Formats: sequence, structure tokens, C-alpha cells
Amino acid sequence: MENQKYIAGYGYRLFKCYVRFLNEHLLYRHTYYLDRSNIPTKGEPCLIVANHQNCANDPLNLLLSLENDTHPYVIARGDAFSLSKALNKFFAWLGMLPAFRLKYEGADSLPKNEETLRIASEKLLEGNRLILYPEGIHYDKRWLGEFSLGYVRLAFQTAEKDGFQRDIKILPTANHYEDYFMVYGDMMIRYGKPVSLAPFYDLYKTKPRTAQREVDKLVRAQVEDMMLDIRDLDHYDELDWLRNSEFGVRYCREQGKNPNYLPDKLITDKQLVAAMKDWIGWDAIRELRLIEERLGINDTDLLYAKGWGITLLSLLAQIVLLPLWILTLYPNIFHYNVNIPFRKIDKMFTNSWRLIIPVVVGVPFFFIATVLVCGLIWGLWWQSIVWMLLTIYPLPIFTLREWKWMQRTWHNLKILCYRSRIEKLNKKRASLFEIIYKMIQKTKQ
Repeated sequence: MENQKYIAGYGYRLFKCYVRFLNEHLLYRHTYYLDRSNIPTKGEPCLIVANHQNCANDPLNLLLSLENDTHPYVIARGDAFSLSKALNKFFAWLGMLPAFRLKYEGADSLPKNEETLRIASEKLLEGNRLILYPEGIHYDKRWLGEFSLGYVRLAFQTAEKDGFQRDIKILPTANHYEDYFMVYGDMMIRYGKPVSLAPFYDLYKTKPRTAQREVDKLVRAQVEDMMLDIRDLDHYDELDWLRNSEFGVRYCREQGKNPNYLPDKLITDKQLVAAMKDWIGWDAIRELRLIEERLGINDTDLLYAKGWGITLLSLLAQIVLLPLWILTLYPNIFHYNVNIPFRKIDKMFTNSWRLIIPVVVGVPFFFIATVLVCGLIWGLWWQSIVWMLLTIYPLPIFTLREWKWMQRTWHNLKILCYRSRIEKLNKKRASLFEIIYKMIQKTKQ
């Protein structure tokens, strides 16, 4: 079994464990990999396709959800391969294959895709998994774009090269995030039912385009069903605010679900978005959203607001812990804020850089540099090694939790200080939420 070409080498496995640790314990608080029993057996040719919204985090999370001893390949944006030859070798070792697009890399680059498709087919027939995103680009909202048929064409052409001897499968997958830009939030991946190409082989031999469209319909339907697909982009901000509001939390609980369990919250968010399709009072929701933005608070802050006593005790505790928190900022502040320059280019790179830069550069650099400096100057070799191990884990968790605690306390102080404005806001919220609730109940009847 170990001589199979889809089995990963030990260097790749070790690197994957390292990335998984940082991803699942530092970047995210909870990671949910649902229905992994739907993943075809190792060694079966399989294309994994998914919605694409959160840049490099999407394929990384998919890779990390698969068995550690397999080596999946990922079709990635072609411009990433124009940085340096050394990086290209690293990308190739990781299993990244470039896809060149007319809109982004230009017409002259398109012939290069032939080599990518050749390698992709070869890897599939060797029993590797291939990850790709039919939308072709990542979006900045929770909605599903149009699928290109290129992924289905690749699957059928691979089967054709094999003389239609083996069944190529396409595995629909969907990812979902609590917040695209939150550090230490929640994320989930759900695997759908594999779509087998074998029943479509005869149709493909006579009507290839029809066979491709039929398979694409099955795959897309599953992806759409598993994700939060907000089609009303004109009112996207209002729908997104509502599902994350106190109303969204209470609606989730009323459906017998846990709002702190992301798979449950996704279910009720989908229900809530669907129930709002006939809503016309978008201006009222927009007004509340803008008032809260001006006050610098989140709607759920109002749900969990505390009185002066608890707020002042929290503030006192944070002052006591402040020196320790400042100490733990090194080197975490460099890791978690490295994304800032890149947000101007594409805000969806935010958490990608927060993972990639520390994994590839940050953690190794600060570990080695700190140990060498402390060891050579002060002779504190083992002390600096222990300290740097703690800065990898668990001190970053303290840093993040303390920072979130500070934010909650600050928001709570605002709520207490803006008491008269908050009272007016609460009256508007209560009235609006009651109207929405009655509308949803009426729709259910």
C-alpha cells in the first residue's frame, strides 16, 4: 500500500501536521469537518469541488480535513506562480497546479493550461484527489457564483484517457465561516454525496456537452444546498446583519438549535434568509445597522450587555493582567497583523496571510532568532526555547482571549455610557424584530 503514488511522503505529512496545528488551534477556535464518510476511498480518482469565498483558507482547510497520508493536488490561480522560481518549486511540492485565466493572466497564458490539465489527469488516474473551484475566482460574500464546466470536462476527459475503465467521482463540498476576518472564530466543511460519472459515460460518448451539463447540475445543487447562498445581493448587508443580530441568535434557539454551534447556526441562517424573501422593510434594518456602526457596537453586544458592577470588575481584572498581556504580544502581534497591507489589494486575503505568513516565515524566524539572541547574549538557551514553545501554544490563546475580553468590555462601557441612545435603539429593535417574527410565523402557516 505504501508504494502507491497517492501516498504522501513523510516530509509532506510532517509539514501538514504543523500547518494543521496552527490552523486548528490558533487561527480557528472550532473546526468542523462534517460527513467525511462521504469521501471516496483512498486511491479512487476523485475531484473535490466547493464554493470559493475565503481565498487560500478554502483549499487549505479542505487539505487539512483529508487523511494525513494522502497528497491531494489543488488547482490554484496562475498569477501566484509568477513570484519566483523557488516559490514555484515549493508550490509544486505542496501539490499546487496553476490555472491561467483570460480575465486575469491574459490570452497568451491560456496555452499553459494544457500542461496543467495533463498533470491533473495523470494525478487523478494515480488515485490522487484533485481540489478545484468551478467559480474560477473567490467572492467576498456568502453566495454561489456561476460554475465553469471545465472541471466536468476534465473529469470526463480523464475517464476517456483511461478507456472508461474506472469510475471518476466528483465530490461536492461546501465551506462556511463564522466570520471571514475573525481570528479564533469557527469554520466548517461539509462533504456531500459523491457524483459518479460512470452512469453518464454512454451519454458522454454521443453528447459530451449534455453529459457535462447533467453532472454539473447535480454537483452544483449539492454545493448550493450545503452553503449559505444569499442571492439577494441588493440587501446582502441587511440580511447578513439580521442573521448575526440578537434576532438571529434567538431565532436559532427557537428552532431548537445551538447558536454557538456553527453547523446549527448555518441551518437556521438558511431558514431565516429564505423566510425574508418577501420582506420589504429593508430601510428599517439598514437604519439599525448604521446606528450600531456609528456607535461602534455589534447587535449581539446588546443581548449580552452587563451592568456597571460586572463591567468595572472586568475592567479592573484586565488592568491587573495588562502587563502579562503586553508580554505575550511578542511575537503574536506580528503574526496576526501581517495582513493589514494586503487588505488594500483584496480583503479576502486577510486570514490567508494570517496563516500563511506565520507558517512559512513567522514561527520559524521568531523561534530561531529569539533562541539565538537570548542564548548568545544572555546564555539563556533552554529558557528561551521554553518561552518560544509557549509562544506557539498556549500563550497566543491567552493573547486572543484577553483581546476579545477587552473588546467586549469596551463595547459594554459604550452601551452604559450611551444609555439614552441605547434605550431608543432597543425600542426600535424590539419593534422591528417583533414585526419580522410575525411575518415569519405568518409565512409558515
